[in-house]
Amino acid sequence: MTLYIDEDLNIRDKRQPNDIILSLKELSVCYTYITDNVTKFEKTSCTPFIDRCDPIIFENYQYKSRDLGATLTDYCYEEGIVLELESENDTLSQFGLNLPLNFMGKKDKGGWKNQFLLNSPYTSQRGDIIYLYLTKPNGANLCIALYPNASGWKMDYSPYSFGHYFVNLKILSSFDKIYRSRKNPNHLKLAIFPCDSFEECLFSLADFYSAPFIKAEVTGGKIGTKINLTSFGATDGLLIENDGESKIINFTSEFTIEHEGVTRITPLKNGHRGADISIFGYKSLEELYKKSMDTVDLDLIKEKTDSNLCEHQCWASAMLRYLLKYKSTLTNTEINTYEEKLLSLLNIITAKDEAQAVPRVTIWHKKQGSSPAYNMYKSIRVQELFFGITILLDAYKYFKNEEYYTYLIGAMDCLIDFYQGENGQIQVNWGNGYDDYTSVCCPMIPLLDVSNFIKSKDQKKANRYFDCSEKMAQYLYKRGISFPTEGAVSDEVEAEMEDGSITCTALALLYFCKNHSRRDSYIEKAKEILSIHESWVMNTPHCYTQGSSLRWWETQWEGDGDGPALCAGHAWSIWRGEADYLYYQLTKDNKHLIKARNTFMTNLSKIDKNGHSYAIFNPDYINGGGFTRDCQQVNFRIAYGFPKTKDSGLSRYVWIRINDTFLSKGD
Repeated sequence: MTLYIDEDLNIRDKRQPNDIILSLKELSVCYTYITDNVTKFEKTSCTPFIDRCDPIIFENYQYKSRDLGATLTDYCYEEGIVLELESENDTLSQFGLNLPLNFMGKKDKGGWKNQFLLNSPYTSQRGDIIYLYLTKPNGANLCIALYPNASGWKMDYSPYSFGHYFVNLKILSSFDKIYRSRKNPNHLKLAIFPCDSFEECLFSLADFYSAPFIKAEVTGGKIGTKINLTSFGATDGLLIENDGESKIINFTSEFTIEHEGVTRITPLKNGHRGADISIFGYKSLEELYKKSMDTVDLDLIKEKTDSNLCEHQCWASAMLRYLLKYKSTLTNTEINTYEEKLLSLLNIITAKDEAQAVPRVTIWHKKQGSSPAYNMYKSIRVQELFFGITILLDAYKYFKNEEYYTYLIGAMDCLIDFYQGENGQIQVNWGNGYDDYTSVCCPMIPLLDVSNFIKSKDQKKANRYFDCSEKMAQYLYKRGISFPTEGAVSDEVEAEMEDGSITCTALALLYFCKNHSRRDSYIEKAKEILSIHESWVMNTPHCYTQGSSLRWWETQWEGDGDGPALCAGHAWSIWRGEADYLYYQLTKDNKHLIKARNTFMTNLSKIDKNGHSYAIFNPDYINGGGFTRDCQQVNFRIAYGFPKTKDSGLSRYVWIRINDTFLSKGD
């Protein structure tokens, strides 16, 4: 047995014997009564309600919960362990097991390399297959598979640090009645088993469920594209479903994309269904791009967001780049519609009347307090300036308005003079000293884009910017395995290993090598960082999750604003995708091109056939409930799927970066 229970009742792993996976002494039953009204329960900021908790106690060689008398049994399964929880209490509504696994960031628990991330949860279309793949950077990964009588799971996110940490995983045989989705309120059974890779996990799952599993090498593409399918477990057929139509074909390892939008593929064995996957098809990137631009809704941005230049105005550069590339294909009416939207934003960005200035949107042309001219109006959130620079650069290329060039250079000088230290670090002082923002939203991109654009117009200034990019690259190269980011800190946890900061560090080094000068040492460092980041790359074989970065706290602001919850296909996943693409260009390692395609596909597949987009795809069953401390303000629903709220800002980031990657090659 690879997993075993030691004499202190800790579940351990022979692959990493010093690591504690879970202490059985910390297990507890999470439950509510049928008579409970959870809208009256206590609530913190990152959970919809605090449920009842019944500790499990080990006495006389038996596990029993203290209050309910629920029994817990453990026994072997292959190389893993099965836990079975039962209760005879007929007054329960929610019933489940708290698994306070050694999640990353928990203090004095072995450090980040030896701690888990909830990497890839999966639910089949019919809900009969539910598993969670957990990664650990040291490679000792796990899978938790739920027996078919379970309802699902819930992650408890940290009530501190804006939910940036996983705290406890609930496996639930039954949700509380308020969710109107209950299975077995008295019996829960789950298996925990080791797996060294996701592919090994799928082989084990096929055996566990006695059902076929499949995985697509690439999760989508242009109609007519052939993609490779790998089968795990015996498979003799495929059920193909798209837009209400279905057909069954013989299993093939080379599947041709035939339909626009999302196609669901379910493997079959003797007519028995296995674990379905999904792929995404489109007629052409150009057509999909136009649909996405046509549906940009400025009223939606104003109503649902704070409109800042970083997250919520990504549509602007995407639309400007569309016009620069495809203007000749548009009617005059379409061109005028696009330009009116763009000018309405650009007029705010360059507003000179303070009555028209908008915090976090306007780049103010005068000094503000200690801030120089051309900083963000009433904001030192420096990534808003990065994105403003990109918008102004694209606007100048398209409109040829010299005022945009003046603002562009002013903003770039502000970025360097006010925010960049002598060592190349981007620094922001929030009043308690300087925070490192060098890998927040990848400032290397606008810095080098502007440098390369102006070198024929102002070589002296371009050289200065190139020098600043070199200092930034040197700083990131020397910084080591440290990835600071924006966000709250807490004495309750270790320093955060944050997905975006990791990927932007690798991306910045590779962007420098591609757009300034090649340094093999930087490419090697980027590869080292990308290898570390593999634990943060989701594997769930759906087009909106496979290749996504692992993120979750943005759903407190984005989507329906009721997180934390996993936000698959988040726009910031593209940092990983572009890093893979650049690594492929610099080394010709085709594996990274495949990775890049899947990551970009997680964003493209959030676009529906009418061109509307969503900020995220949500794999959680139960979201964290947002910032409210009042249970009565929580939207109690099973949240799995796309949010109800469409998005017109952040979801367009994919088009900005696809212009410099796949569209640059005409793909």
